[in-house]
Amino acid sequence: MTTAEMTREAEASEREEYIKRLEKLGTGELAMLRRGCGERDPVEGRCPWLLNLIHGVASEATAFLVASLLAQYKTQVIKAGRHRAESNFGATWKRALAGTNSDSIKRRFHILLDAQYDPWTGEGDLPHRLRQMVRYAAGKSVGVDWALLLRDLRSWNSPTKWVQKEWARAFFGREPEKASTKSEVEKE
Repeated sequence: MTTAEMTREAEASEREEYIKRLEKLGTGELAMLRRGCGERDPVEGRCPWLLNLIHGVASEATAFLVASLLAQYKTQVIKAGRHRAESNFGATWKRALAGTNSDSIKRRFHILLDAQYDPWTGEGDLPHRLRQMVRYAAGKSVGVDWALLLRDLRSWNSPTKWVQKEWARAFFGREPEKASTKSEVEKE
């Protein structure tokens, strides 16, 4: 394993540990995060205790954004682990919209991909748009890959826009076709 691979693996582990620390929060702390959602940092959001949970996994603004988004799910849903998924936010939004034909709701994703965000200061319109979309997904019982979202938000301003491209591929891509069994192929 190369040094770069070991570093990526260690960072992924740190992000996952941060999410696990958030999942252990009590009902009152999750409610504080819910109410503070939309602020740029834990102190503005009346959650200065969150600073002790971040452990350098991301900037305070980005770590607080992810924590407040996770808190949009009901406490019992979080404790049961039903707020999680294993895909990027493009796939999450696609699952949340399943069976919906509203163009305006689908258009939200286009706007999200163009949203501005500074991972260090929390400034930009991405947090507001993402908050609305996470609330919608939570209402539809669709989970989020929180550790992956944290990684993606940290890299939002990459010159290659690789995060936005991954999300777009997941949202606009077709579902993989079911593999045919041998008997189905023989029937043709």
